[in-house]
Amino acid sequence: MATGERVAALPPLWPVEARLAALLPDLLVFRKPRGSEPELATAQGVLLGVHVTGFTALMDRFSLTCKSEHDMDKLAHIFSYYISDIVEHVLCFGGDILNITGNVLLALWTVKQNQLSDIITLVAKCSLEIQEKFGIYHTREGQDLQLKIGLSAGRIYQVIVGDEQRQYLLVIGRDVDDVQVAQRLAQANEIVLSWNCWKLCEQYMFEVEIMREDEAVKLRDMRIIDPFDFDEHFDKCLDYLPHYRTSADTLRTALELDPDSALEQTLRKHIMKNLLKKIDEGQPMEYISEFRTVTMVLVSLEFNKTAWMLHLCHLIQEAALYISTVIEKGGGQLSQIFMFEKGCMFLCVFGLPGDKKPDECAHALESSFSIFSFCWENLAETKLVSISITNGPVFCGMIGAVARHEYTVIGPKVSLVARMISAYPGLVSCDEVTYLRSMLPAYNFKKLPEKMMKNISNPGKMYEYLGHRRCIMFGKRHLARDRNKNHPLLDREKELEAFQMAQQECLHQKKGQAVLYEGGKGYGKSQLLAEINFLAQKEEHRVLPLKLKEADFKQCFYAIQTLMAIFFDIDTCPAYYRQECLHKQLRGIVEEPLHCLFNDLFFVKFPLSFKVSHMDDLTRQKKVKSCFFQVLQEAVRETPLIFLIDEAQYMDAASWEFLETLLSTVPIVMVMTLTPIFSLCGCAQHFLQSSQAVLVPILKLATTSLLRMACWELGVVSIPQELQIYLLHRCFGNPLYCEVLCQDLLSKDILLFHNLQKEEEKSKWETLSANAMKSTMYGILPAGCEEDQELYICTVKDNVNLDTVLLPPLLKEIAVNQLDQLSLEEQLLVKCAAVIGHSFHIDLLQHLLPAWNKNKLLQVLRALVDMHVLRWFNRSQELPAESILVPSSIKIIEQTKEEKKKKPDADSPLSLQEELSLPQTGVLAFGVPLLREAAWELWPKAQQIALHLECACFLQDLACRCGSCQGGDFVPFHRFAVCSAKSCSGTSRFCSYKDTGSVLTQVITDKLQLPSPQDSFQFQTKPFRSQETFTSEHCSSKKKLAVLQQRVRCLSLLWQLYNLDTTASSRRFAYLATLMQKNSAEEFANEAQVVSTYVALSQFSQNMGDRDKWLQCEQMAIQKSSLCWFSREGLLATAQLMQALAYTKLCLGHLDFSIKLGFQAHEICRHLKKPALENLVLSVLFRSAFLKKKFDLCVRVLESQWALISQSHDVLGLACFYSACLDLLLYGKGLLCRSFGECLHFIQHSEHSCILNSQSNVMLGVHSSLAMWFAQDSQWNLVEYHISKARQLVKRTNASLFGSHGFVRFLECHVLMLQKMPEGVFMHTPPETRSQTLKYCKEFFSRCVTCPVYHQWVSELKASVMRYGQRESMSSTNTARPFDTCLTRIWIEGEFLEENNSFGRNLGMQRFDRVADVKENKDEEIQECVC
Repeated sequence: MATGERVAALPPLWPVEARLAALLPDLLVFRKPRGSEPELATAQGVLLGVHVTGFTALMDRFSLTCKSEHDMDKLAHIFSYYISDIVEHVLCFGGDILNITGNVLLALWTVKQNQLSDIITLVAKCSLEIQEKFGIYHTREGQDLQLKIGLSAGRIYQVIVGDEQRQYLLVIGRDVDDVQVAQRLAQANEIVLSWNCWKLCEQYMFEVEIMREDEAVKLRDMRIIDPFDFDEHFDKCLDYLPHYRTSADTLRTALELDPDSALEQTLRKHIMKNLLKKIDEGQPMEYISEFRTVTMVLVSLEFNKTAWMLHLCHLIQEAALYISTVIEKGGGQLSQIFMFEKGCMFLCVFGLPGDKKPDECAHALESSFSIFSFCWENLAETKLVSISITNGPVFCGMIGAVARHEYTVIGPKVSLVARMISAYPGLVSCDEVTYLRSMLPAYNFKKLPEKMMKNISNPGKMYEYLGHRRCIMFGKRHLARDRNKNHPLLDREKELEAFQMAQQECLHQKKGQAVLYEGGKGYGKSQLLAEINFLAQKEEHRVLPLKLKEADFKQCFYAIQTLMAIFFDIDTCPAYYRQECLHKQLRGIVEEPLHCLFNDLFFVKFPLSFKVSHMDDLTRQKKVKSCFFQVLQEAVRETPLIFLIDEAQYMDAASWEFLETLLSTVPIVMVMTLTPIFSLCGCAQHFLQSSQAVLVPILKLATTSLLRMACWELGVVSIPQELQIYLLHRCFGNPLYCEVLCQDLLSKDILLFHNLQKEEEKSKWETLSANAMKSTMYGILPAGCEEDQELYICTVKDNVNLDTVLLPPLLKEIAVNQLDQLSLEEQLLVKCAAVIGHSFHIDLLQHLLPAWNKNKLLQVLRALVDMHVLRWFNRSQELPAESILVPSSIKIIEQTKEEKKKKPDADSPLSLQEELSLPQTGVLAFGVPLLREAAWELWPKAQQIALHLECACFLQDLACRCGSCQGGDFVPFHRFAVCSAKSCSGTSRFCSYKDTGSVLTQVITDKLQLPSPQDSFQFQTKPFRSQETFTSEHCSSKKKLAVLQQRVRCLSLLWQLYNLDTTASSRRFAYLATLMQKNSAEEFANEAQVVSTYVALSQFSQNMGDRDKWLQCEQMAIQKSSLCWFSREGLLATAQLMQALAYTKLCLGHLDFSIKLGFQAHEICRHLKKPALENLVLSVLFRSAFLKKKFDLCVRVLESQWALISQSHDVLGLACFYSACLDLLLYGKGLLCRSFGECLHFIQHSEHSCILNSQSNVMLGVHSSLAMWFAQDSQWNLVEYHISKARQLVKRTNASLFGSHGFVRFLECHVLMLQKMPEGVFMHTPPETRSQTLKYCKEFFSRCVTCPVYHQWVSELKASVMRYGQRESMSSTNTARPFDTCLTRIWIEGEFLEENNSFGRNLGMQRFDRVADVKENKDEEIQECVC
């Protein structure tokens, strides 16, 4: 369920009991409740412990990449894929999976004592098969996962702890400890039996190694001696296992039980409440898994060995009840309880789906310290208490198989929290992230020494939490933000005016005034206070600034204590000088005997006076407040006084009460900020009701102000449109979001910065294509800009899609907090809507929620709209940036209404009323910033893909097709033109276009307000007089241009024919033909023809290896394309140019850009119905997708290509197609489009075609690929035939993409033969030597200058040949790293180009397995071998 592959969704017909049973072991499902907790029962059984080694090291590798959710997805996929096979294997042998804790699986076979020996044999056989099949798992990251297995047998104690709401199963006892010891003693790929297990088994059946020092036995193998037959033994053991499966449809009998309400209620107690709610809601299991940041608390209790079993159970029961209560009060959940050799561990998690709170780190720390204190003080037999806390991104979801899985958390921080228990015993320790995010005072922590932790390379700083102690010192003056003098405050004129008015009223009326700014997090409240602080000090007013934290709320009178310390200037002075400084401030205002009232408040030691000694506490408090009023009254007579309090919602009640009295007695200005989501105490609410207090809401920034702020943050004067859309969709006017997003973009290095002046002066060919498509820029003029100051603009890198950029952790946490405040139904709807986009149609949303009826969907939608989470999207509003791909949505709604009219009694009046109240568009958009992005990122990758496919299928089925054009393919915006034509009065109308027009011209002109050409898309009535007139007028001009047009076409064909020959004379003639073609095209005076000619010139220059000419011609084509008239011929020239640009970007290694251009060119070709050009575009698109390892896209491209060429009998097109199929067979990770037998049959049938004989570039790749394939099977006679063909062709190839590709395949084949081929196998031709292969490499670099996408790959091939001169030396170094072995064992390991480093890309290495039985057209199975 983590991946969507190994653990599929549960069948929809499963009852609730089955879904619950799949989460629990048979030990719970079939048990009989006995009484009050803790329940203690004993049984005999065999325990199997499987420990996955290397998993922690793998997580550490992922944590070092710092890609958070992306890496968690891969990690969860790897572990779920691996563990699910082991789970199913254990279930097949009748085992009961007790738990999957971290990287350890524990299984139990419960039998009678006299059956133990037979069951031990069964479990030993199961263990041997597990090691044989799954003992080692290679990963692409280079970290192998291996298994250590331990077995024990004997008496098992089953303990149920908890209460009526939540219960936990534990298995304890000496034999449980023994299986953990055996597991620890085992090395990777070993099986160890405990000594008791060895004594109970049939020892003659096993080959073992005695480990006498450890009192354990290492199992080597089983002795299968006649008449012993393991199948008979297996059948015998089944009689001992009453709950073994009886149906072939499922692996567990527990999943087929009849509905039982009592059983259901019992099972529900063992499952976490948030998971239960989702099961009750009927959510599919694949919708439950998420990636999110959580806080984990691990409590470890070590007990004295002298504790009796029953007493030990009571200790665990007492601890479980207290821990569960405290954790749930803080917003977390006790997830698991598990035993270890010395005691018991409790894993608690804060922030699971539905439980996210803004201050979860602080709650986790405070809860942990409370548990720590309780366990030390109340659990008598406790030897040691250790607690560790970590915070970080994890996978929260299902791990295991369909029949048995568990809800768990996986991630590097899960491993870290376990390691911290051992590293810092007897403490409450936390990592640095928890320390920082808790926002608790630093004096509550103590930094711990760094310690090495197994398989964790960089654990980071660690801290001991000392508990919440009373502040040993008052706070200090500060604000959360400093004023930025370079960035003036935006859109806060009204807020500042409120402060200035309060200031004036205070000065003139001599009354205290309070201004309270209320706004959400990130709306700029702290920045506003910083501006007010600056303005007040500029007017020489005295300002007392203070920022409060959540912990300050618990300290009585803390805010006033700190404010008065700031007032007396004793907050910054040395401690030894504090008393003297305070004495100077109080002298003359407060009488001397009363100075000692401030001893406890300000940590001074004035002598206790007789007067004060006779005061009670209440009198002293009143006197202190009276003294403060007196001092402040005296101070405002000299200088106006202003209190600035940030985050005032954290102020204690006593301070609120004091300020209310102060406001009515002293003319002072108080400025505070509040966050509206917090509920204020009674004193605070009373303060707000005062006539002298004004509550000012802080609104979001206007769009222009937000974009101006973005420019300031990025240090530029303009930003592109795609960046504007990115920021506006995510910020919704929140300045903090804008600031964090801009900083995140800078840190991820996905923006390019250009000097404005230089950008205007120069225009390099590399940026021409980007500039041609450059989006509208938003610009600002910086204030006070000097003439010689350098100004910059920014653009987004070509290979970056901003919609796929992950949110910064801070913003994702904020959005997930908001999401978890919703109900489960609302959360699910938001998550599904997030898959569609920023705006979505309810019909498409309904498709993703098939279990919901329309009424339920509308009810939840209305609730979200009422909360402003969503908003109805009206036609009058500005169109969203993302297309709403629901072409037939209006039609669907109309059909629904018609059906309701026909069946008035089908629905209730209420539901009918709801249908009628639905807005006409049926389209909604997100109304809360970041919520869509955060909800989208919660989905696992596999589920994202699955939901996208569901959306694609829905849209494909409902895509509009133009009925007036006889049902042609869907054309964007075409339906609007057709609909407008149908609405017009008159005779029957239809869709037509003229020779110089286009299907899309008028529609795009109307939609984009472009000037319309004279002859454009029209809707005409019969007869065709206007078109006949048009034809006659242009007939003569067409005849005059016919000669030139035919000359251009002939010259184009001529240079292509000459280009097939590699001789010098042919190249000269080809070059001459291209020049004549260019001159004729310019004489033709047709810009579209000129563009096509320059594209052809560019292609020719690339083939000849002339880099400068190649790029120069492409630059000219781009410049000329801007002059093309919007016509069919102009569109064709544009398609040719985009194909050429895609080709160029592919050659240079810009694969993402090449794919993007390829799709655009393909769309135009498809509408223009140009199959030849479309086939060429698809060939380039396939090569780009192939080098990017997008093999699914490769298959789709090839299928489209096959549809074009299969009916035309284009032998060259078929050769290119089958060449691509061979590449996919060799490197496509199991994906294929055509079998090898079909590819080989075509080559053999068409080998002597004169057309193919002239195409050296294509056939070089074909023959080299065939040679590599046969080399894998060691069919050296066929290898000799095809490699000899390739040797003849390599001399006749050029620097084109297909020529370079064929050359690379040829070199790969040579390196393969050098490493694998035995001596003397070639009968007719001598094999290539190492020196000859190096000459070929040198020739490649000199010839293929204009195809650098393959350069580094060939460099690696050359390096491998130079390092391993002899085949014998290579065969002895198979264990070296991948680049060292290169093509060693290439039938198992293959290398393949991903991207080119020299152009900002990386070269990747991908291994592949040989496809089996493809010649017989069987289903290929490729098992990936990764290291």
